[in-house]
Amino acid sequence: MDANNVKTPQIVNCINLNSMKEITNLIFCRISIVLSIILITGLNSCSESKVEKKKIVYVNSYHKGFPPSDDISSGVYETLPADSFEIISYFMDTKRNSSQEYILSRAAELLDSIKAEKPDLLIASDDNAVKYLVEPNFKESPVPIVFCGVNWTSSQYDLGENVTGILEILPVAELLQIMRFYYPSMQKLLVLNENTTTSRKTKPILDTLGAAAGVTVTQELVDDFESWKEIFKDANQSYDLIYLQTRGAIKNWNHDEALQIIDEHIKIPLLTCESFMMPYAVLGLTQLSKEQGILAAEKAKKILEGGSPADIPVSQNQMFKVWINKRLAEKIHFQPNEELLSKAKIVN
Repeated sequence: MDANNVKTPQIVNCINLNSMKEITNLIFCRISIVLSIILITGLNSCSESKVEKKKIVYVNSYHKGFPPSDDISSGVYETLPADSFEIISYFMDTKRNSSQEYILSRAAELLDSIKAEKPDLLIASDDNAVKYLVEPNFKESPVPIVFCGVNWTSSQYDLGENVTGILEILPVAELLQIMRFYYPSMQKLLVLNENTTTSRKTKPILDTLGAAAGVTVTQELVDDFESWKEIFKDANQSYDLIYLQTRGAIKNWNHDEALQIIDEHIKIPLLTCESFMMPYAVLGLTQLSKEQGILAAEKAKKILEGGSPADIPVSQNQMFKVWINKRLAEKIHFQPNEELLSKAKIVN
């Protein structure tokens, strides 16, 4: 074999190796470009998704730890998940601080915060947020508003066309109808309640509902626990029924002492339309506060998708639940039938 034949394949191999390195470099270069494009696209996508999040300010009239407030808030947060909506929450704390001076000051403070946030939508829960924050400040605002937890009617508020919401209708009429079946001769009902904006608003409504059910209604709105105790003791001697609406704003409320007073003095049915009042009541027919938050959030979604509040009618809660306090029922010999028992959640 001569020298020429030996050198030829070495040259060919050298050329092949160089070509392979170029091809490999080209492939790596293209892969790097593709990966860079994917990375940049991904970053842009993340950036765009953040920009697309709608900002919602949620104002609750009361405070964290108050059961209806917690339930409504839960409904709002679950229906408007954080990956799609930015929710900024404020609590007015007007249940524990019910003076006019405090409420007005707190509303002014929140107004400044809301303006600074520039939200796409405002959700206002319960009457105080609507009365002291929404009505005086947002009637002409371009920010759409959804209210919830407003008791019975919103007709007393001048809210404008950019507002819709959910009314909270307590099943008092249905509760009295149930009691009429068991106590056909009942005539006198005492409403024992806290002294708040909502309670004062509800007072004439409860008078009307009582009259429709064939009972005379007396209402006592109290500021503190001492007053509540004295009225409760006397009422068990003078009335056929007591309706315990709520107790969140009753100053110095003592849970254990309230149970003791009830155990010692109960002689008549104690009724409520709030689940958190069931330790003190014999029978409850309650709306589900969480439903308020869910329905309000669903309306908010429709608006943020382009709907007009003026085209979304005000609606009301639809879900109710029966409760029976077995221990207190036995004390007054209240014996619900099988139909009522089958629907009820039993508490002790």
